[in-house]
Amino acid sequence: MFSRSHLQGFAIWIPLIDLIALIISSVIAVIIRIGRQDMPDYVYAHIDGWLIFLISIILANYLAGSYRIQYSFSRFNLVVTWIFSLIFSILVLSVFSYAWLFKVLLGRGILLLSIACYSILSLALKMLAYRTLFTKNFLLCRTVIMGVGPRAQEVRNIIENEFVLPVHKVITFVNITGGERQFDFDNPGVIDGVAVLNCTLETFEEIVRNMRADLVVTAFQDRDKNRTLYSFLRHLRFEGVEVLDAFGVNETYLGKTPLDLVDEEAMTRVAVESRLPVIRRYKRISDMFISILFGLIWVPFGLVIACLIKLIEPHSPVFYVQSRIGQFGHIFKMCKFRTMHEGAENHTGPVWSIKDDPRITRFGRVLRKFRLDEIPQFINVLRGEMSIVGPRPERPELHAELEKRIPFFGERLDVMPGLTGWAQVRYPYGNTVEDAIRKLEYDIYYIKYLSFSLDLQIILRTIGIVFFGMEGKKGI
Repeated sequence: MFSRSHLQGFAIWIPLIDLIALIISSVIAVIIRIGRQDMPDYVYAHIDGWLIFLISIILANYLAGSYRIQYSFSRFNLVVTWIFSLIFSILVLSVFSYAWLFKVLLGRGILLLSIACYSILSLALKMLAYRTLFTKNFLLCRTVIMGVGPRAQEVRNIIENEFVLPVHKVITFVNITGGERQFDFDNPGVIDGVAVLNCTLETFEEIVRNMRADLVVTAFQDRDKNRTLYSFLRHLRFEGVEVLDAFGVNETYLGKTPLDLVDEEAMTRVAVESRLPVIRRYKRISDMFISILFGLIWVPFGLVIACLIKLIEPHSPVFYVQSRIGQFGHIFKMCKFRTMHEGAENHTGPVWSIKDDPRITRFGRVLRKFRLDEIPQFINVLRGEMSIVGPRPERPELHAELEKRIPFFGERLDVMPGLTGWAQVRYPYGNTVEDAIRKLEYDIYYIKYLSFSLDLQIILRTIGIVFFGMEGKKGI
């Protein structure tokens, strides 16, 4: 019942923009280098190279998450995915050129001109689409919310958030009345400027059709009441009107699984729908490849950091080794560059770090801001104790306490912990139980929708933190 095809329909505009930009750029490049008269012959002679170039650019953007709903629009993310798509396409062209006995698939001059023109056109057109096209009425997602309580209003706040593109607009709240199926009795006539419509289940479908709604959200306080409506909403689904509940809205627009709506049935669905059992072996191979590649790149930085730590505090160790709890409860030793004064927890024991924590050194604050203290954990990845992407491993003492206080907190142990994770790029550093709950919502979402594409999106967002010290924001 929880579908996202209405978003896929809107998002199709972005790959179309990319395709148009690629074709125009390629034509311009060939005309400049070859001339208009010889263009058809050159294109035909190098058709394999053009197809590989176009497909690799589109595929790279898809893997990087460019062709999905923009619930956290960012110019930086746009630029990072653009850079990744160019690098990916050049690598693919190089591999195919080597495989085909060094055949020149595309001339270097034409390829560079195509890339330059594509970069300008694509970035300009995408910015234009996000700022103008996706805010126009003809792409407006007209939404009907069933319910008038706090949950219905929460759903409205989520889908009408300024970061959600294309723009969504709630056109009415619906209160189902009549017989035993009356759901909300305390029914105001208007909620924050949006009219409340009273109707029966029998007349609801026709009303939705007349309103030309694109999306219907069931948002009653009682989830069991939502389920009783499904038989009445199936016809709308087949007519092209998408149907979500509050659970689906949170997953689709916020990228998290709301803990207050999670029960045993929902967690069973997470386990059944998770792709980890299928891709775990391939994920391990990619972890090894990435950790070796990035490990070699970061070795010089690591040596510089180690020397600076030793210069600042000559009598203190460079590394801090700490017990963490990994997949299926396995305890392992995690290595980090030391960011706190030596013996910082001798009197307090294991506790969360707080804002402006006096135990952290000045240099340690810089390392934490840019995640540079995590570099030695590539060793843990190579040893098979951690993954590049996954929930961050907790200390055994804190994990035991949180598992007592937070339902389903132990589900994080079903996957291997990571250097970075969905919760880390979507939510800032937290030091309270409430923060742990919010991060768990992102971790459960990651477990459910784990994929190479999602891992890549997390890695690209982490680049923003490493180079610019950017962090996730609370809320949307």
